[in-house]
Amino acid sequence: MISNMLRFPLSMLDDDMERWLYPEVIRDRGRRIQASYPPINLGTTDQSVEVYLFVPGMNPDALDVVIEKSLLSIAGERQIPEVESEESVSYRQERFEGRFRRVITLPEEVDADKAEAIYRDGVLHISIPKQSEIQPRQIKVSVE
Repeated sequence: MISNMLRFPLSMLDDDMERWLYPEVIRDRGRRIQASYPPINLGTTDQSVEVYLFVPGMNPDALDVVIEKSLLSIAGERQIPEVESEESVSYRQERFEGRFRRVITLPEEVDADKAEAIYRDGVLHISIPKQSEIQPRQIKVSVE
């Protein structure tokens, strides 16, 4: 009886407990993935690859976006303004500060020269057109 009472209750293994024990792990469609900064949404349309980076409070000039082959690299530095008063004391600081870099493998061949990036309301939206498909070319067979 006592051994049953000392067992870890399985009801504690739900999502709430997991979020509490491992806040850096998030779920995406049932899969556990490591959370990173900045959070990214990536998707495609018929014409382009769409990337959304959530970077509130960032200066857009501090973001460096590079596409090389099938890799999209986003780097930057997030700075938190320091408190000017010597009397104030910070007890807790959960906001990330410092350099970051995310490298994403793009799901399709893209035309990097036509990529556009727009920063609005704390969201960096990168739209990268897909490469136009190579049209099949008919080759005439000649007889000699």
